[in-house]
Amino acid sequence: MNRFRLFFFPMLLLWTASIRADWAPEVVQDSLKQMYPEATEVAWSRDGQYYVADFMYEGFDTRVWLDDRGEWAMTQTDWQVMDEAPGAVFDAYSMGPYAGWEVQNVTSVHFPKWAAMVAILVGEPNLETKYQLLYTDDGRLIRARNVTNLGNVLGASTFL
Repeated sequence: MNRFRLFFFPMLLLWTASIRADWAPEVVQDSLKQMYPEATEVAWSRDGQYYVADFMYEGFDTRVWLDDRGEWAMTQTDWQVMDEAPGAVFDAYSMGPYAGWEVQNVTSVHFPKWAAMVAILVGEPNLETKYQLLYTDDGRLIRARNVTNLGNVLGASTFL
């Protein structure tokens, strides 16, 4: 019996963890359906105290952070390139100190109570150095931070 428990219990924990990683409470799922009724093939994960829904919306990878009551906390749309960025952001980046750096990703970030931001991840050519540049939609640089050794630079710990 002990061998069975030693094998079965850890397997049960792994199985339960994998279910929870791709699951959200009904109230959270209902909130997402109200915001994005056409969202399909939603992958759920956790980021701190938030449930994160990941799905395609209008051709872009979209992630929505909701708390356990289903309250919206943040939405990120992964544009990947500068083509979708507002003109003011494109101009500010092009004339700024990081203009010669390689754009590695561009993400639109929206909040229920704060102004929207555009996050541009840039890398210095031929080096490992990476910076996250946060712009307002009107092209004002809010923050530039070195994210070379950081993992998820656009998660809840960055904004929420």
